[in-house]
Amino acid sequence: MREPEFSLIVAMGDVPPAGKELHFEADQTTRTRLARRYGIPEITRLAGTARIRPYRKEGLTLDCHFEAELVQNCVVTLDPVTQHIDEEFRQRYLPEPMTGPEPDAPENDREITIDVDAEDSPEPMKAGKIDIGETVAEQLALAIDPYPRKPGVSFDPPSPSKEAGDASESRPNPFAVLEKLKKNS
Repeated sequence: MREPEFSLIVAMGDVPPAGKELHFEADQTTRTRLARRYGIPEITRLAGTARIRPYRKEGLTLDCHFEAELVQNCVVTLDPVTQHIDEEFRQRYLPEPMTGPEPDAPENDREITIDVDAEDSPEPMKAGKIDIGETVAEQLALAIDPYPRKPGVSFDPPSPSKEAGDASESRPNPFAVLEKLKKNS
């Protein structure tokens, strides 16, 4: 298992019944490692606030808001493009044995029902701890624009050249022989 680039561990025992709030800001080394993980040139800022509170007596709820500034390459020109990300999310955690399928259910009898409007299932909490940093890193990955473009730039596919010829003209239609046979009968 790889070491997370951004780690901010909170133990269940450190969260009072009323909850707690943490402010975080990733340092230069962490931002550089995250940028490498995502295959982008640079993350210039990653900071936010996490609110952690108890959930179902044995778990935790994380409500988080973060902002990030990052630099990507335009998919058309390869020029640098800056993106501002401002995200909020909620994630719940329960101890590992409580998050999996029923242990007595046979493999073939497990039915999966997906409700897109339902709340996400709780994530497993390992050894009574959660890693807020890794959760923020995962949410950041989801928020990054997969096809960044420089403002005002569009992609126009090249038109086929006359010298190369149209593909339909250079290759015969394989069904033309069948059409001739049909006409001859």
